[in-house]
Amino acid sequence: MPISSKTWGRTPYREDVLLITLENSTGCKARISTYGATLTGLEIPVNGKTIDVVLGFDSLQEYINDGNYLGATIGRVASRISNAGFVLDDQKYQLDRNEGDNHLHGGKYGFDRRNWEVLAQNDDTESPSLTLELHCKDGMGGYPGNMCIKTTFTLSGTTLSILHCAQCDRPTPLNMTSHQYFNLNGDGQKIDSHELKIHSTKSPHFDADLIPDGTINDISGTAADFIDFKELSDAGQDCFFILDNDPEKLSTAAITRSNESGLEMEIRTNQPGIQLYTADYISSGTPGKNKLQYGPRSGFCLEPMGYPDAVNRPEFPSVILHPGEEYNNSTEYRFRTF
Repeated sequence: MPISSKTWGRTPYREDVLLITLENSTGCKARISTYGATLTGLEIPVNGKTIDVVLGFDSLQEYINDGNYLGATIGRVASRISNAGFVLDDQKYQLDRNEGDNHLHGGKYGFDRRNWEVLAQNDDTESPSLTLELHCKDGMGGYPGNMCIKTTFTLSGTTLSILHCAQCDRPTPLNMTSHQYFNLNGDGQKIDSHELKIHSTKSPHFDADLIPDGTINDISGTAADFIDFKELSDAGQDCFFILDNDPEKLSTAAITRSNESGLEMEIRTNQPGIQLYTADYISSGTPGKNKLQYGPRSGFCLEPMGYPDAVNRPEFPSVILHPGEEYNNSTEYRFRTF
């Protein structure tokens, strides 16, 4: 069957969590938990075997306990907000401080900590899809405005598409992303056999707390330059890249490949930037799914989104959503052999 589901457990608030599997005619499978709208597995056939290309856990409780956002949908605002606050229309809003003095990935009421509702399923054998919905109340986590968010996962051929849409009733920040940790070898080991190319030559300058100061750097020829394929062993820990593409169109942001598995992944998005994180802060010996153990550099994240801390940087493109507008954040993960 293209779509199957099972009850996976309950949240601390005794909400039933579903684990839903999409499978198409190519043999690709995507597993999504309603808790956090989380991608728990993504199986891709390659060279006669199947590789699960995302890190994850075997049980719901491990996701509830996780502090690394494995596979989760992130919002309202991805990345960091300096001093855990912002001013909008002359009003100051105070948010959770969950990383020192700053606010990270939506705080303790973030989308990754909520149990989403199943809104729609399409059991097409070629392109099955699942749409999850989340309602956020005005003031939740300190953010203004009631908001309705819909996230759709579609598995078509060897491509997984993720579409985030939203509407609000008051001006409010919204900068979503998907926080998958990829490993194209499927073994949860070091990612040094991976090569990466990012369509970017510019990056904001960050301070020691990874807060941008508004300066934009040309990274050509530096260690952060991935305009041509380069081994991920040379990558930094956590860096935002301003894409050279038209942010209003779905276009290639990055390509990564593993010389070990022969698998390549192309990311296409309509977002203005992408965050590279090489999982340096996953603790050694972290139990993963299928009896794997994770640690630093077991995977990497490529997170399409708007500029970090844009709510406090008027020189950056705005991440404010207004009533009557529809937020549209579209990303495709295309897999192939090379």
